[in-house]
Amino acid sequence: MDIHPPSVPPGAFTHLDVVLLGRFAVAIDGIELAAECWPSLRAAQLVQLLSLQPHQRLSRDEVIDALWPQLEPEAGAANLRKAAHHARQALGRHDGIVLQAGEVLLWPERPVVVDAQQFEQRADAALAQRDPAGCADAAASYTGDLLPGARFEPWAEATRERLRERQLQLLRASGQWERLAQIDPEDEAAHRALMQRELAAGNRAAALRWYAHLREALQQGLGVSPDAQTQALYERCIAGLQVAGPAFVGRAQASAQAAAWLGMSTKERPGGIVLRGTPGIGKSALGREIAAQAQTRGWAVCRVGAAQTGRTYAVMCDITERLIVADRSVLDRVGAQARSVLALLSPHAAPAAPLPGPLGRHQVVGAIRRLLLAAAPGQDVLLQVDDTHLADDADVDVLTQLAASGAGLCVLLATR
Repeated sequence: MDIHPPSVPPGAFTHLDVVLLGRFAVAIDGIELAAECWPSLRAAQLVQLLSLQPHQRLSRDEVIDALWPQLEPEAGAANLRKAAHHARQALGRHDGIVLQAGEVLLWPERPVVVDAQQFEQRADAALAQRDPAGCADAAASYTGDLLPGARFEPWAEATRERLRERQLQLLRASGQWERLAQIDPEDEAAHRALMQRELAAGNRAAALRWYAHLREALQQGLGVSPDAQTQALYERCIAGLQVAGPAFVGRAQASAQAAAWLGMSTKERPGGIVLRGTPGIGKSALGREIAAQAQTRGWAVCRVGAAQTGRTYAVMCDITERLIVADRSVLDRVGAQARSVLALLSPHAAPAAPLPGPLGRHQVVGAIRRLLLAAAPGQDVLLQVDDTHLADDADVDVLTQLAASGAGLCVLLATR
């Protein structure tokens, strides 16, 4: 293939622009080189490597170690000469890459602008001034992670991580929590800020979705649960402390009916209670009253909130984690098979023997029932689930079967 790079007369004053964030591109005097101008991958990587260095220069040995670490010095030097020749072809100048005095230089004696270096300088200045507006402006110049095409090259890794951390710092300093949560799904501070924002606006369902987003990321990425501060905020969300709305019409009658149900014998009382109504009508408040009545009668109460996570058995996972975190010894009382099922729902139940065969819905029902009853030996248990309309079909099916599973357990569901 014939390659025709821009031809630049010797001595002409030119400047080089190098783009490393989000992609790789090179422009000479504002004219971007086509991708076909690069005769080889190593030629492009040689320019990328030099662009990352202060003053765009690096010792010959360091270049060889970075790009050809598996080769002997002599073979590495030969490959360097070849890559430099190809890079000069692409750049259209015989002095685009210079090897002299044990160093390799990119575009010496002429202006070179590298977007990654510009971003880092702007970021450091904005962070030093602690100016939210300046941090937001600097964050906007981060157009993507460094050299996505060289994601597995060790010579780019440290700089990529450093620049990414600068971007996260800028987003924190400028309060761009939603973008921060999208870039770093495991950032608890960002998710707490989003939960607090939605809670203050009276949008409890949205706050719970952010909590679910965080919990899912932490479980998959680190195998841990949200910390105590996040969990306390979650409790505020499911308690509905910030929800504003009209008083619940007929609450006294409904409360009395629930009290009557709770007072029935285990053979007579229903296995489930459903509180259904429009947002703001007072379902959460009534649910708290019913739970308080149950506790007064000596019941144990386990309260969770459903959220749209896209994950199967998200509610069952929440129940599992809450009870295990409160008392890990409960795992010793559920039996080996139930523990194997729970370990598939949450890493908190591990280690456990592998489950023989695929996980079935009836196994989840049995394991969750055993867990709930084992967590409160000798007590009736009220399982309270808020925002059940957000739960997926698998969770709804399990909750329905739990309500019909027999004495000792009653399910209280709040839904729109």
